[in-house]
Amino acid sequence: MALIVTFLFNLLVAYTLQMQGSSAVTDVFVKTGDDLLLNLTEAEIPPNSRIWLWQFKDDILVEFLLGSQPNVVNNRFGKVEVLEKSYSVKLKDLHKSHSGIYTAKVVSPKEQILAQYNVTVQDPVSPVDLRFTCASSSSSFDNLTATCRTDDSSISITLRCENQTCNQEGGERRSVTKSGSSLHVYQLKESIVCSHSNQVSRNESIKEIENHCTNNEPRKHLWYITLILLVLILPIIYILCRSHKKTGDKGNFDNTIYALPVVNDQTETLNKTDEDEACSPTTTYCVVGISTTKAATKTRDNDQPQSVYSQIKAV
Repeated sequence: MALIVTFLFNLLVAYTLQMQGSSAVTDVFVKTGDDLLLNLTEAEIPPNSRIWLWQFKDDILVEFLLGSQPNVVNNRFGKVEVLEKSYSVKLKDLHKSHSGIYTAKVVSPKEQILAQYNVTVQDPVSPVDLRFTCASSSSSFDNLTATCRTDDSSISITLRCENQTCNQEGGERRSVTKSGSSLHVYQLKESIVCSHSNQVSRNESIKEIENHCTNNEPRKHLWYITLILLVLILPIIYILCRSHKKTGDKGNFDNTIYALPVVNDQTETLNKTDEDEACSPTTTYCVVGISTTKAATKTRDNDQPQSVYSQIKAV
């Protein structure tokens, strides 16, 4: 019976110490590469304590003995520094492997937890990418979709834009990325905010809505303006083209030589015909007068290349 009572008493003490330790746990978030200060004041140490220490999980980091200098037992978690005239400890250049429970406790004359820190070491979040997609509808409004992206996640919201006014539909959106960070997108007045954050860092992108979507009403105005400009510009272009054409035609007229008909002299034509018919070197171009056959024969019997150009004979 006495053994059972002793066992139950020890179990109750252990449970009480566990509850005290869990109620005193403080959550701490540290960015990768930063330092961490673990605070412990003299007032937190019981007056009759002879040995107390800082430990990480089950490994002792620093041990304090009454009347002696602190002893750094384990330095494999980075550089451990005990602040002068204090029981606080600074851990330098922390990494994700250093995440866990850090405990300050008394071990003599009896074990007692003095303080606990639940440390989480996190990397900074990645930048965000905010993009818009505008979908025109057959009605008088447009649907604008804002998408917030990170390296491993994305969320979107939809806005209804009408008469140059956009309102978010369905409320803001939040999600948790694969790395445990928070992604948040929402409308803030005339802008969209895309935020990516965790407990140690934050990145966000803010863009105005009006630069990314135009509803039907402004499009009608744009068509009206375009039509008016065309009505004003086309006549001017037509006049300039006509003027340029007339100027070009006048210049061509002044510089053009037209072909004129050539009238050949009949005398020259006849001479060429007679010349073609007489192929021998003896050629008679003109004979005036009365001649006999004998005379003509005599003339042909003359030695070549003798030519008679003109012969006048009276009978």
